[in-house]
Formats: sequence, C-alpha cells, structure tokens
Amino acid sequence: MPVRLPAILRLAVVYALIGIPSLYSAIPPGYTAPVFPAAGLALMSLLLWGRSLWPGVLLGSLLVQVAAAWQTGVQGWGFLSLLIVPVAATLQALAGRWLITRTIGWPNRLDNAASVIRLMLLVIPLSCLACSGISVPLLAMLGVLPRTDTLFNAWNWWLGDTFGCLIMLPLMLARFGRPRSEWQARSRALLWPMLLTALTMASLSVLIHHWEALRVQSQFNRDANQIELALRKRLEMQLDVMLALKQLQSSAPVSSTEQWAELTSPWLGRLPGTQSLGWSPLVNDAERKAFERDVLGGRAIQARDPAGNIQPSPQRPSYLPIRFNEPLQRNLRAQGLDILSSPILASTIRRSMQSGQAEASPAIRLVQEVGKQKAIALYQAVYAPADAMQHQVLRGVISSLFRMDDIVQTTLQLDVRHDIEVCLIDIDGMPGFHRLSGPQNCGKGGWFGQRPHLESRFVFAGRNWALRLRASEEYLDGLRSWLEWITFVVGLAMTGLFGGFLLIVTGYTRRMEGEVQQRTAELADANQQLQVQLDATRKAEANVSYLALHDSLTGLPNRPCWLSMTRRELDAAGQQGQLAVLFLDMDEFKTVNDSLGHPVGDQLLVSIARRLQQPLPPEAMLARLGGDEFVILMPYTHQSQLEALGSALLALFDQAVLVDAHELRCTVSIGVALYPQDGQDPDTLLRHADMAMYAAKEAGRDTLRYYTPEMNVLVLERLTLERDLRRALQDEPGQLVLYYQPQIDAVSGQCIGCEALVRWLHPVRGFMPPGEFIPLAERSGLIVELGRWVLAQACAEQASWRAHGLQLPVSVNISPVQLERSDLQPYVQGLMQRYGLKDGALELELTEGALMHEESHHLDVFHALVALGCRFALDDFGTGYSSLSRLRRFPISRLKIDRSFVRTLPGTTDDEAVVRATLSMARDMGMDVVAEGVETQAQSERLLALGCRVMQGFHFARPMPAAQLLEYVQSLQQPVDPH
Repeated sequence: MPVRLPAILRLAVVYALIGIPSLYSAIPPGYTAPVFPAAGLALMSLLLWGRSLWPGVLLGSLLVQVAAAWQTGVQGWGFLSLLIVPVAATLQALAGRWLITRTIGWPNRLDNAASVIRLMLLVIPLSCLACSGISVPLLAMLGVLPRTDTLFNAWNWWLGDTFGCLIMLPLMLARFGRPRSEWQARSRALLWPMLLTALTMASLSVLIHHWEALRVQSQFNRDANQIELALRKRLEMQLDVMLALKQLQSSAPVSSTEQWAELTSPWLGRLPGTQSLGWSPLVNDAERKAFERDVLGGRAIQARDPAGNIQPSPQRPSYLPIRFNEPLQRNLRAQGLDILSSPILASTIRRSMQSGQAEASPAIRLVQEVGKQKAIALYQAVYAPADAMQHQVLRGVISSLFRMDDIVQTTLQLDVRHDIEVCLIDIDGMPGFHRLSGPQNCGKGGWFGQRPHLESRFVFAGRNWALRLRASEEYLDGLRSWLEWITFVVGLAMTGLFGGFLLIVTGYTRRMEGEVQQRTAELADANQQLQVQLDATRKAEANVSYLALHDSLTGLPNRPCWLSMTRRELDAAGQQGQLAVLFLDMDEFKTVNDSLGHPVGDQLLVSIARRLQQPLPPEAMLARLGGDEFVILMPYTHQSQLEALGSALLALFDQAVLVDAHELRCTVSIGVALYPQDGQDPDTLLRHADMAMYAAKEAGRDTLRYYTPEMNVLVLERLTLERDLRRALQDEPGQLVLYYQPQIDAVSGQCIGCEALVRWLHPVRGFMPPGEFIPLAERSGLIVELGRWVLAQACAEQASWRAHGLQLPVSVNISPVQLERSDLQPYVQGLMQRYGLKDGALELELTEGALMHEESHHLDVFHALVALGCRFALDDFGTGYSSLSRLRRFPISRLKIDRSFVRTLPGTTDDEAVVRATLSMARDMGMDVVAEGVETQAQSERLLALGCRVMQGFHFARPMPAAQLLEYVQSLQQPVDPH
C-alpha cells in the first residue's frame, strides 16, 4: 500500500490538536485523562483509510507527549515517555484495526444491534488495553507516574482510550464512513445528537469540576491562611526578641558570657530554629589589641573573605566582632567574627543603624552551617542613651541568625496542615538567592501548575518577602472526593453508549429506508419497465402502422396508404375535380438487379425516389407500389400541367445515378389515367394507369402514354397468354418445342455444339418466338417451371442423338431465379443420371446478372454443378456489369460475345476493340469464346481474323428442331464419336 505523506501529516496534526487539549481533562486522583478522543481518531483513520497511515498516529502521539512532558516538567529518564507512549498508541491502533477486521469485518455498515454491541462492548475495550498495558507500567518505572497509583492510572488510561474510541466512532463514520451514500444518510441523525450529548456532558462535567475546584480551593485557602498566620507570627516573635534585647543592652549592657546566656536562653527555648542570638560591641581600631587580649584570649578578630573563608581581619577603623553568641557550643566558629567583614551583612547593619529598627539580611550561608540550608541574619543597632547634646553613641549590634527551613518546619509542626507545600521567597534577594525555603524551583512561575495555591507578600525586617503555598498530592488525595471523577466517567460512558444506540437506531432506520427504497425502486422499475413496454408497444404499433402504410426502403407511402389517401382525395374532389394518376415503371431495372445485385438496385431505387419528389408540386402524392413501380396522384386544371410534369420526370431519368462507383442510367415508362373520365375509384384508376404504362413500354419505353379504353383489350390478351402458357406447361407440354442453333468452328467448318432455344406453338397465335412469352414467364413466375422443362427436353433429345451416333454438347439458358432455388443441383444430377450424359455434354448459359450474387451458398451451387460435369457459359458478355474479379471467382468456361458488338463488324472501331479485348482476356483466363449473331461472311472473316474461331448465327444456320439438327450435322460429315 503506497505511503501517503500529506494524509499522514494531516492525521498527525489533527491527532495533536485533539490530544493536547484532552490532557487537561485529567481529574484527580488520576494523573491520566479519562477521555482521549485522539485514540478513536487513530483507530478510525486506520480503519477508514488504511493501515499505511500508522506513521501519522506515531507522529501525532509524539507531539502530544512533548506537550505533556513540558506541562509536567519531566526530567531524566522520564523523557523516554516521548517514545514509549507513541509506539504503544500506534500498536493499539493497528491491533484495534486488525481485531475489528477479524471479528465483525470491515467495511461494515453497522446497521444491526449484534455488530454494534460486539464492536462497542467487546472489540474496542479489548483493543484499548494495548496502550495502557504498555505505557502505564513503563512510565511508573521511569517515575513519570507515581507507582502507588499504577493500577488506577492504568484503569483510567484504558477508560480514556475506550471512551475516546466510542465517541469518535459514530462521529467519524457519520463524516467519513464508506459507502458515502450510506453514512451520509445517517450523518444528521448521528452527528447532532452526539454533539448535543457530548456538549451536555461536557457542560455538566465543567460545572461539577468548577464546583469541586471551588470547594477544594476554599478549604485550601483556609488551611493556607493558617499556615501564613503561624509563620508570620513566628517571624514577629523573632523581631520581638530583638527589640527586648535592644532595650536591655541600651540601658544595662551585659558584661559577661554567663549573663548573656542567662538572658537569651529562655528565648532560644521558645524560638526553635534560631541558630544564634549574639552581641557584637563596637571596637575601634585603637581598642582592637586590648579586645583581642582581654576578650578573645589573644585570638585575632576574624573576617570573612569574598570566598566565605575565615581569616584574621585586616585593619579597619572599627569592628563589630561577635563577643556573646548563644548557644555557645553550636556557634564557636563564629566567636570573634567581625560581622562588618561581609559586604552583605555590613549593608544590613548600616540600614539598622540608620533606621534604628531590626533589619534582615538577604539569604546567607552561615559560617557554622554544615548543610544546605539558607539562613537570615537580623541585626539591631544598639545605642547608648543620648547625652546632653542629644548625641547617640553606638554601643554595638544585636544579631539573630535563624535557618529558614528550620523555621518553616517548626511552624508546620504546630496545629496546621503539614501536607501543604511552603515556599518562602525573598523578593529583594540576589539572583539565585530568592528562595529562602521550600522545594527546588518553587520560585518559578510554573510551580503552581493546576493545583490549588495561594501567594501572599509581606515586609519582614525591611525586606519584601513572598509566601507561596501549594497543595501537595497527599493534600489533594485526602481532600478530594470521587464525585467529579465518577460523574465524568459515567457521563462519558453514557455518551459512548448513546453513540452505540444511535448507530443501532440509524442503522435500523437506514436499513428500513433501504428496503423501502428498494421496494419503491423495484416498483418504479417495474412501472418504468411497464411504461417502456407500453412505449415500445406504442412505438411498435406506430412503427407497424408506419410500415404498414410506408415503404421500408424509400420511406414513401406504399400501395395501401396511397389507395387510402387517393380515396379521400377523390371523395373531396367530387365529380367537379380533376385528378391524374401517373404510374411509373423503371425500364430495364431487372438488368441492374441481375448484374450488380440487389443492394445496388436498392440504392438506385432510394436515389430515384428522392429525385422523383423534386419536380412534384406540394399537393401531389408520391408512393412506391413495389419493385421499380411508383405512382403519383396530382390534381390538375389543364392537361399541359401533366405534359410538363411528365417531361420533367423523363428528364430526371436522363441524369446518371452514381451508386458504389457505378454510373447507372435508366429510363422510365409512364402511364396516366385521369379522374373522373378514366375511373371513379382508386383501384380502377391505378389499373388503367398500369395499362397505359405497359402501352408506353410497348411504344419503345422512355415515354408517356395516356389511358385509352382499347388498352383493356391488350391487358386481357396478356392475361389470356399467361393462362395459356401455364396450361401448356402443366397440361399440354406438346405446345412447347426446342429449336437448336449450331455453334460452328469457322476454321474446320465442323459443328462443335448447339444452343437450345424454346419455341411455343400456340393453338391460336401459332408459332411464338421466346421474346414474346419469356418476359411473361419471368413476370408470372413460370420461368422456373419453363426452365426445368427445357433442361429435361434438351437432355432427352441429346440422349436420342447419342443413339444415332452423335455426341454434341448442348447449351441451355437458365434464369438467375433457378440458381437461387436449392433444388437445381439435384434436378440436374437426376437428369444426367437418367439420360447417361457425360462430362461436358451439358452447358448452362447465364447472363452477367447471375454473377452478382457472391454469397458462399451461391458459389457452392456453381461448384456443385461443375462437379456433376456441367460447364458454364456467360451469355451476352459485355452488355452487363460483370467484373474480372467475378469472372475469376466463378467457374466460367466460355464467354459469348453479344450480337450487338458483332453486328457492326467490320468497320466500328469501338466494337472491334471490345471484341479484341474479350478474346485477349479469355485467352489469358483459359476460357473459350463464342461470337453470337454472325450473319454475314464479312463478319465471320473479321472475327476469324481477330482470333475468334467458334461462331453462331444465321450466316451458318438458323435455329432448327432436333431431328433437323441431326441431319444438318451429318451433312457436315461430323465424326460419329470424336471422343
């Protein structure tokens, strides 16, 4: 998992911002915070964003411990807590994440009571044992926490982390829980009640804490005031002794050590802590030797150097050597010491001389001191009674030295609280000598901390002193009750449990809402699906309705739609209106379909339909009836309008249409029927317009014809002819006969094959060539049945020739429609087996349109027929749209040059070029070539000169019956069996 430094730093900062204020929630008698939300922040951060954020927990906890160390004044080995607690907090967060993942799984929606209760009452409390179990024992060993309270602090620490996790759990899930949609829906119900509850509990805790602090502070103030009064009374007694000794020494000075001891011993007994009460007479330099001899027993007056060492005093104008000093045995080292030798003491003495009052020195270290106590010297200048001139003469100085710690301790042994820490400060003292008595650093600003305290200032013997009193831990332990701690802990527990309750309630509510939403969504989805189905049904109905009334290819109205619209127009026009029905049929469109394929034909129809709409007036209605047939209904007032529209429509077809790189040109035949004279209903008008269109085709196509009554006769004749052809195929096949046109090798003059051509001996019309009934067969669908008859008859007559010793291949024309039928191959196979035809005996002739279908099944039909021994010839080559690629793919054996290219030979360069190219291409592709329509010797010679040997046409022979063909071939001395 990648380390995300910005996220780690953010976590560390937020951890510190939450954790440091939590340190102040510690409530005595505990030293640890009973609520630590930072622990919850650490656990939830690792749960929500991954365990790779653990460095953020470590760094944030380190910042908190630095603040805690600064607050508590940790020293020495205690600084190891800066490392111990962060490591323990990090391990606790990682362990908690692992435990939660293993026990309840994560992510978890926490939307059921079992998961919430197991998480909040088991998993979180268990995981929070890690930090307290590691940190508290080690901190107690280092002295950071008192060992006597180790168990309680561990318990308090565990509670703080547990409550912190319980409180932060719902808050962080409400704000950052995943999936976000789930927790965002629950956030309002979680955040505000939790915040309100936390605020209420915090306010109650603050209020109780304030009341408790007031109670403790009030009691402390009373106890501290007693200590202050006792201490100040003790110091005033010290001044009273000085005043009493001053009066005695002024009026009746003591002259012996015994008298001084007798005088001071009562006071020394009543003033414990007093180091000495002494008398230092004034000795002039002239009196020094006598004083040293008579009083000091020959010892020199002593002086203290700046380093504090004792040595004989240098010569001075005057001295104040200590003569009397009780108790004597304890102060022998100070005997004979000139108290003026110390600059600090000399300054104090001079102040007393000037004021006449007792003056206190700064803190000093006594000559006779063997410990580390600081002492205070009181000096009282004593003057002789004033003479007549009111001059006062200094007799000496009374000194009183006392150790401050002893004074304080003896004072605290009185009827006052001895568990209050006392600090006595000399405000006027030199740096480093402010503290007169009390713990180390008690004179600094942070010594009071968060404990109850009291500070008072007063003047003692000319110096400004401060008395600082602070409640000790023992004092607080004995004074404080458990009310505040219990109230705070109970409030935290209630807040945490309330958070769990909110999780359960919001989870249940959200689950219910989810189920309701799911059901609603399912209903909505069902409704939507129903609506979609209804819309689809309506759309399908509309589409079906549209398709029922419109052509799917061109989008034009179809026949039913046009008939319906025409019927309405006829009703609206009545007998006075004039309407024209124009029936349009594209000429030779079937050739495009057969040559280039139906997709190209469809695109041509779309383009033509789009063009047809251009010249039409807005009131005209154009429709496609099917195939290549279109119909127009148009109101008119003068026939010249119809003539102009017809000319425009014919002109449209003169323009080439470009489809898939094919430049196509086609014409149109138009038939017109007029309302009301040519018909009173749409069907009649459409039928008459159709008749007129056929008349236009018979007139040469690409023209327009109006309906006349005589056209009904022609239509009736076509219907009769179709009926007769059907009867001839089904009932009287003797009406049909095959004629054969020989195919001659112009070099040898031999007949190498023939083409079968069907003729119809109509019982009324007589002999009919194919051009008169083949188009009718194709339109009526009889072409398949006719083609099967031709194939069967050709095979039968070829077998008859073989019986007469003639083996002559026969070419039979087949329609592309026959190739589309799946029964062609088995039908041909049956004929060849029945009549015993050999390979190459049957040649199937196709137009170029048959090659336009390149589907795999179409090619399979070709190859299957070739496998039977059939050959394929491409008829009318050069008149369609075949390509070299198609010739290469299809198994074509022979090309037949169309008669239109042969007719102009010799003499037409373009047609000759086509013939020459065809012959060259056929040679290169291994194909034979037959030239059709050879009618003159000149044509034959030119074809032979171009390299075309096989020819077919009237120049050699006209089509003839089978028996006549046998005679014809025999007359050419055809070999009986060339194979």
